[in-house]
Amino acid sequence: MTASTLLYDRPGQVRIVRCVECGHYYQNPRPTRETIGLCYPQNYGPHVESGQGEATESTQDLGTKKPWYLSGMARSVPGLRRLYYALGDRFSEMLPPAPRPGRALEIGCGRGRYLEMLQQGGWNVEGIEPAFEPGERCRDRGLHVQTGAFEDFELEKGTYDAVIAWMVIEHLHDPVSALREIRRLLRPGGLLVFSVPNLACWETWFFRGYHFILNEPTHLHHFTPRSIKRLLALTGFQLGRLHYQENLYNVVGSLGLWLSKCWPRLYDGQRLLDFCESPSMSGRLALAPFAKLAAAMRQTGRITVVATPQSLPNNPGSAVA
Repeated sequence: MTASTLLYDRPGQVRIVRCVECGHYYQNPRPTRETIGLCYPQNYGPHVESGQGEATESTQDLGTKKPWYLSGMARSVPGLRRLYYALGDRFSEMLPPAPRPGRALEIGCGRGRYLEMLQQGGWNVEGIEPAFEPGERCRDRGLHVQTGAFEDFELEKGTYDAVIAWMVIEHLHDPVSALREIRRLLRPGGLLVFSVPNLACWETWFFRGYHFILNEPTHLHHFTPRSIKRLLALTGFQLGRLHYQENLYNVVGSLGLWLSKCWPRLYDGQRLLDFCESPSMSGRLALAPFAKLAAAMRQTGRITVVATPQSLPNNPGSAVA
């Protein structure tokens, strides 16, 4: 399948192919390790500070003005707080319970919002961020973050109780080697928590060339629940839970790409794309019932995986290149 690189106004197309042996989908041809940095624009979403993004009681948007739905007046309305959290997405950035003491590493930590959530949850935190500017912002906040590609670091074996990677694995050139390295870094009983786009849902065939995820050339791999289970078994992990995220951001983004391409003079398409980068509370709550229904049917476009290390598989061969 092919898709245009419509995101961030970049020209060209990407081609997604399927391995005839294992069924894994990946981009071919793809940027090299040396050139892939050129595919990330200056306004790449995870590197940009969000003024309207998700807020929780613990983060409160990193020190900005407290949103109205966390104010004392809103909290005084019976059942409003409980309704807000019931409609929220429980699995997009779930917080694992922290052992005492617990050490966590986030790969691809952006500007450190989730690291601060972990820290407030009782974790001792570290991060790795490939882009210099977001990593510098993390360090300005007092977070222990190193800048560079995860593959280039030599970290001590058995150092962490949890390794977390939100929407990162699909960007890596060699997910098999990366997950094996993560397994080496984890202590016995440690947790691997990560999320990836889910290619095996209705969004892919419905939106086709306008699919929000397929139009991102930095996504070198495209996973399904089946290929995730295969990847975990191959790299020495046992699947604990696979959660279908309760959001429809891919749908909103795909509609935004379609509108922007077909009716470029309208601003509606860009507004939908902006929502994906910084979702408003009202928009999230409006989509929540439909997102929860789609997640219950295992038909949302993003999945969160929780896994634990096990003994290495007998066959060390790679099925994900």
